[in-house]
Amino acid sequence: MKLFIAISLLVGSLFLAPANSSSALNSAVDGPGLAVIPSITSVASGSEHTCIIRDAAVWCSGSNSRGQLGTGTLISSKSFIPSLITDAIMVAVGGTTSCAVRADTTVWCWGTMITVPDPLSLTPTTRYADSATPVQIPINGVRSVAVGTYHSCANLVDDSVWCWGKNTRGQLGNDTQIDSIVPVRALMSSVISVDVGSAHTCAVRRTGSVWCWGTNSSHQLGLRFSTPRLRPTSVPKVRATSITSGDAFNCIMTTSMKIQCWGSNNYGQLGVAAGSSRITPVNSAVKHPLTISAGSEFMCITTAELATWCRGRNKFSQLANGSYVAKFRFQKIVTALPLDVLSTVSAGTSHACAIASTSPAMWCWGLGAQGQLGDGGSGSTGKRPYGTAVWPNGVRMKAIGTDDSARIVAAGDIACDANRRSIYGSGPEGFQCGDAATASLITSLNPQAVLALGDLQYEGASLSDLQANYDLSWGLLRSITYPVRGNHEYLTPGANGYTQYFGAMSPSYWTTDAGGWRIIAVDSWCQGQLFDGCSATSPQTLWLQSELLRARTENRCAAVIMHHPLVSSGNFGTPTTQYLWQSSVAGGADLVLTAHDHIYERFAPLDATGAPAENGVPLFISGLGGATVHTIGEPVPGSQFRTNTNHGVLSLTLTPRSFEWGFVSALDSSVLDQGSAPCVP
Repeated sequence: MKLFIAISLLVGSLFLAPANSSSALNSAVDGPGLAVIPSITSVASGSEHTCIIRDAAVWCSGSNSRGQLGTGTLISSKSFIPSLITDAIMVAVGGTTSCAVRADTTVWCWGTMITVPDPLSLTPTTRYADSATPVQIPINGVRSVAVGTYHSCANLVDDSVWCWGKNTRGQLGNDTQIDSIVPVRALMSSVISVDVGSAHTCAVRRTGSVWCWGTNSSHQLGLRFSTPRLRPTSVPKVRATSITSGDAFNCIMTTSMKIQCWGSNNYGQLGVAAGSSRITPVNSAVKHPLTISAGSEFMCITTAELATWCRGRNKFSQLANGSYVAKFRFQKIVTALPLDVLSTVSAGTSHACAIASTSPAMWCWGLGAQGQLGDGGSGSTGKRPYGTAVWPNGVRMKAIGTDDSARIVAAGDIACDANRRSIYGSGPEGFQCGDAATASLITSLNPQAVLALGDLQYEGASLSDLQANYDLSWGLLRSITYPVRGNHEYLTPGANGYTQYFGAMSPSYWTTDAGGWRIIAVDSWCQGQLFDGCSATSPQTLWLQSELLRARTENRCAAVIMHHPLVSSGNFGTPTTQYLWQSSVAGGADLVLTAHDHIYERFAPLDATGAPAENGVPLFISGLGGATVHTIGEPVPGSQFRTNTNHGVLSLTLTPRSFEWGFVSALDSSVLDQGSAPCVP
């Protein structure tokens, strides 16, 4: 299948004359970015999971103990993965349940579902069961759906409201307290907005009147007496265009574009000092609100001034202000560039997510212990006190070069911080910090793209570290850099510094085309989930397999790039990459590029176990990008060339049926290892 031939001669087309200026380097291509921009149109934050609509498909992240991610399994994920729904127009989540309205106006739900046991039993009662596969709810003509912990309601295109689930407090609005596994019609009409709390429901009619029903234990119905109401009851003296409900409070957008809230106020979520619940709606002193979203015990808004604000409970950083103290005054949500402003916000139980207005990304904050923020993990505290950028995975980047040829440089393990530079000094020799030397070397080679193979900044990769160090050397190459994540990126929880620095180029896994090849980048630290995230059945592994198949279908050779090598003659072969490696071999990859071990090493083709095999896949370790070198031990089977004396980079030229390589030293630009090999799609 694969034939790999080393040629010990200088390949003239591989090594290029030095560029005359940095502008020549940057003008080689129209800098990296997304070739196809995903469209995120809806976001819904729940208890321990979040769902979005991306290009009409529902993607979810977080806990999946009840099947609430809708993937057909109970495997949780700390990054957004596609559900089985591919044609959604809206999504809503609550508790451990998710629902979506599909393009045909039907509603499908998954996760915790209400059921009835044997009706012949002496005491038939409603129970709950889990479904990891979406199940159709028997109702059509749906405009929107609202999902609570134990009940849900749908607003139909005929302006009626239908609810199902628990009804012990009358929250279904049909004048009974009988639970229902199928939608029953609430006793009202002409509804344009509906939302649900823990045990109550509220709606806005076309007349602007607001009606609520269910429990009134915290005056969430806007009525004095705490007895529940089994049928819709008018909330006095309010007029609204939309409503949002928390666990036991509500907020409306009034017809005069003001915000009013009532009900539980134990954390100041109504906009006045925390205390007893309020029957009379409280006016919020905020100008030009556009959207409102109530979480369990906090709420968020967006305004016409392009700002996002939250108030209420803050135990889990729901207010993203670096504190854990509840606030009754709005706290401004500050995002990191290049996310720009936020257009839509969704508040959940203890976290919130918002869609960026000009970027195909989100900004999420609060508790992320179960992966509900979608950023690959939340560190030891489980919290994001200021927020984190979340960019979509599985995207296609702009192509490199042409379909006939692409010139690329690849290396990882790059920039030292100030402390390391003070200890080791700067220069091209292996014991020094060599990122400035390799950056200068790359400029002289004038490639069309740079593959930065992870561990870009030592020791950690916070935004401030990247800006103070990496940015001064390899940052000058940023316009042509295609980065991948290593383990040091995750020393900043969720690789948050990396995502803020690289923006749209920061997803965990992505593809691009170069010289007729398909380059497939994967995250071998597995979105911070070292084992589950790179398992044989993980979303990333399955995606890698599908992309390799797509490359073969399109008659393209394929290169897989990731930070960690399966084997190494140094000390840092990484067995946890076995399924990514096995998928690369089984899928017919023609080349695998890695780093992690601070050495350069080239292997003969290797099989799925990492042993030499004629029909295997050649492996390169290019880890001399600038961090001080590692030692090399006895060569492992298949190793054909090794060095760790000086820093340097791997230079590649890709053409549709071959590739040429050379390892170039940053000391004197000498070529220490070189050759070429054919590839067969």
